[in-house]
Parts: sequence; structure tokens; C-alpha cells
Amino acid sequence: MGPGRTALLGLGVLIGSAVPFVPTGEVVSAAATLASGSWPDLVAVFAVVLVASVLGDSALLLGAGTLSRRVTPAQRAWLGSRRLAPAVRRARAGIASHAPQAVLTGRLVPGGRAPVIIALGVARYPVGRFMAADALACGAWAATYVALGAVGGHLSGHPVLGVAVAVVCAAALGLAVSRVQRVRGRRRTSPTA
Repeated sequence: MGPGRTALLGLGVLIGSAVPFVPTGEVVSAAATLASGSWPDLVAVFAVVLVASVLGDSALLLGAGTLSRRVTPAQRAWLGSRRLAPAVRRARAGIASHAPQAVLTGRLVPGGRAPVIIALGVARYPVGRFMAADALACGAWAATYVALGAVGGHLSGHPVLGVAVAVVCAAALGLAVSRVQRVRGRRRTSPTA
């Protein structure tokens, strides 16, 4: 991969991380597949993806915090009077008290990143502490998807087939993680004898 493609990948991950619910894992795996013939290219993909995802997640955190400050007292009272308000308050407090774990889990579970980051932004979680936890979470996420792409590229021997293998593996990983989370959630809420 050349510097232009790597920069474009970084921009895509930055924007995808700053905007809620834009999947970027498959793009990272596809880029790693194309870079799988060169260790320096794979390291560059990992580094760019790590930095871009942390910056994008931080932008989402700051945006959520900024928007939450614009809610008027009357709007807060109306939101607080809704039936789900107590559950939302408990969830926000739980996420804030377990922020590092929530950030890691949210980053690895498809669709989990944005709600966790938005909740932390609304709760005005400190940006520095968030970025430290997020760097670890984004590192694990980037390593996972870069590894999937590299393995797909090496197994297939053909770039297009390698990208397809990497995207399928990335989607399968996301579904597996979601399934495990659902099963764990059911076990926690089911009554024990």
C-alpha cells in the first residue's frame, strides 16, 4: 500500500469512528489483505488505524458532550419524566463507573461502540482518561482486524479473494462476539436455582 492509500484508509477510519454506527472493521481487514505481502505495510496499516480510530472516537465523545450541554432544563425535565429515564440513569452510571471495560467491550462488539461513547460523552467523562482506555480498545480492535486481513491475504494468494475472505471473517467475528455477549447477558439475568 502506498502513502496515499494509507492516508485514505486513515481518513475513512477517522470519519467512520466519529460518526455513530459506521462499520470500519471490514475496511481495515480489506486494507490489511492488500498489505499482507509486506510487514512494514501491515505495521503502517495498524498504526494509522489505531491513531485514526482513537481520534474519531474522541471526536464522538466530545460531540456527544457538547450536544448534551445544549439540552435545556425544560427538555431535561421532560426526558427525566419518561418511563425509561431511571433505566437510562442506571445504565449511564454503570458505564461511567466501568468505563475502561465498557470502552473495550463497546469497541469489539458490533454496534456497541457508539452507545458507550455517547453515554460517556453525555456523562462528561474526562477526555484524557477516555483516550487512554480507548487507545487500548482500539489497539485490540485494530490488531484483530489487521490480523484477519493478513491471514486472508496469505491464505488466498489473490488480492480480491483475500479481501472477500477477510470481510467474511471480520463479519463472522462480529457476529460471534455479539452472540457471546447475548448469551452472557441472558445468563446474568436468568434466575439461578
